[in-house]
This record gives sequence, structure tokens and C-alpha cells, in this order.
Amino acid sequence: MPAAIPTKPGSATLPFFGVLPKLVNIEGKTLEGPGEGNLCFSQPWPGIMRSIWCDHERFVTNYFSAYPGNYFTGDGARRDDDGYYWITGRTDDLMNVSGHLLSTSEIESALALHPNVVEAAVVSAPHPIKGHFPYAFVVLSNDKRLTEELVKEIKCVVRDKIGAIAIPDVIQ
Repeated sequence: MPAAIPTKPGSATLPFFGVLPKLVNIEGKTLEGPGEGNLCFSQPWPGIMRSIWCDHERFVTNYFSAYPGNYFTGDGARRDDDGYYWITGRTDDLMNVSGHLLSTSEIESALALHPNVVEAAVVSAPHPIKGHFPYAFVVLSNDKRLTEELVKEIKCVVRDKIGAIAIPDVIQ
């Protein structure tokens, strides 16, 4: 609610009245205090989706089976010391590259480790042999241009952080 509470840039802010989010780890254990995990809701809230048209079983499977008793959004999130929530990305943003499941957000995080990369986005692109490949978009510092040498440097960061399989075939 604008002006009702102080905001923090980039944060999804504090929970709205009657909305009870929680973070759970991969085993389904609720995380208390500051932490990072999977964003769930333990109680319904105004406007919660009630089903999927003509496929209620899919609705139950997709949103309630991962963490029984909780609505799982499919998002990763973190909660800071003040209780503010930060969405860290989708938990299902995976691509299959030569039989390896890679997270687009993990590759984005590795790209952003390069000192000249301000922001990064990765999408899955089709490949005739590998199935898919990482296609990266980067925003560089104001005074930098994307040269062949810089592309090589950025790819080295990804290789060092994740491994050769995660190196984007294309960086633009």
C-alpha cells in the first residue's frame, strides 16, 4: 500500500494485512527470521486462485503437493532482518543443456559477478544438438562496450563459478 509503510528499493515489501507468507527450505521446514527459501503461503488470502479451469487436479498438484499444507508460489525469496521480502527468482527456471539441468537465475548471478556487468538476463534457446543453450543479455557499466575480449572474460567468470556447461553460447 503506497505510503502506508516505508519501502526498500527492489523489495516486495512487508506482507499485506491478512496475507501470511513464509519461507520453507527444500525439506519443507519453515524458516524463521531472516533467511532464504521457497515462498509459500500457509493460509488463503483475498484473491487467491481457487482452481485451474477444467483441471482442478493439476491445480492441487502444481501448487499444494510440493509442501503439503502450503500454497507454493514457485518463487524463491529471502526475508531480511526487518521482515521485508525479496523475490530472488523462479525455482522452475531450468533449461536442459546436453542432459544437464541448468538454472537461468544461477547463470545470471554468475554473469553479474563480472565487474563490468551491471545486470544480466538468460533465456533458453533451441539448439539442434544440445537441445537448448543459454542465451545471455547483459547491461554493462556506462563506459564499457561489449567486445570479443570482454565476452571471453565474462564467459570465464561463468566457467569458474558454475562450469563449462553453463557458459552462454551467445552474449549480447
